[in-house]
Amino acid sequence: MKAQKRKDILKAIIIGLVVNILLTILKLTSGIMGHSAALTSDGLNSFSDVFISIMLLLVLRIATKKPDHNHPYGHEKFEGIAYLLLGIIFLLTSVFIGYDSIQSMIAYLKDPQAAITPSIVTLIISVIALIIKFFLYRYYLLSSRKTGSPTLKADSKNHLLDAWATLFSVIGISLSQFNLIIFDYIAAIIIGLFILRLAVQILVESVQYLVDQAPDDDQIISIHDFIGSLKGVLNVDDLKVRKHMTQIYVDVEIGVDATLTLEMAHEIAEKVHHLVEKEFPKVLHCMVHVNPHRS
Repeated sequence: MKAQKRKDILKAIIIGLVVNILLTILKLTSGIMGHSAALTSDGLNSFSDVFISIMLLLVLRIATKKPDHNHPYGHEKFEGIAYLLLGIIFLLTSVFIGYDSIQSMIAYLKDPQAAITPSIVTLIISVIALIIKFFLYRYYLLSSRKTGSPTLKADSKNHLLDAWATLFSVIGISLSQFNLIIFDYIAAIIIGLFILRLAVQILVESVQYLVDQAPDDDQIISIHDFIGSLKGVLNVDDLKVRKHMTQIYVDVEIGVDATLTLEMAHEIAEKVHHLVEKEFPKVLHCMVHVNPHRS
């Protein structure tokens, strides 16, 4: 991985870590002291984000290293592990928030008079957090597009989700100011469901990254047809394409004229190798095997 790309990824993670620490302190303090279940749940979500940022910072320092003797194909799959762990943390967070929110709602329904209306300060804090999270989402989205990092892409989704969650906090706390306190608990449950949805999505994608899944059929067909169109290639005998995080590996067997010398057949293989990597930027490496082809 290029040094500048590695620097950009780590910079984004550090910025996210600092912002999430500040938001966690702000949300939890205001949520607990201001008696808002929604803002407290949102604070717990930000608290999990702090651990996520620390985890990503540690893992990505490994994932962005250059290939070495023990890892000749690079360290990118460590990022896939981080992606998987991120999904697990989201899943656990959503279960905890959902359980706590439902318990609080049940307690409220049993004794509505015991409930305390969230203070107006919690509403102000929620609005401030919403604005911060939206700008953090935009920053991570642009950074993920610039670096091609799947982890930054996943975390950008997380920040967008946080923005939606905080929006529901704003709505729930606003309604509770009119003695509709139950909407504060409903907002907390909705936040948990948003996090659960993101967790499932990330877990599915992380498994795809780690099991060498093939890319979509259109991409495979494009590579097949391109190789078949090259001069000297009489037939594409076999083609295997697998994902390697955001990039792909290509293994192809081509048929060439059986009467060619070994040197001439090698030149055709080298041409296929270089042209495939040039034509398809996501191809990290193209391995070519030559078979004698007889009409």
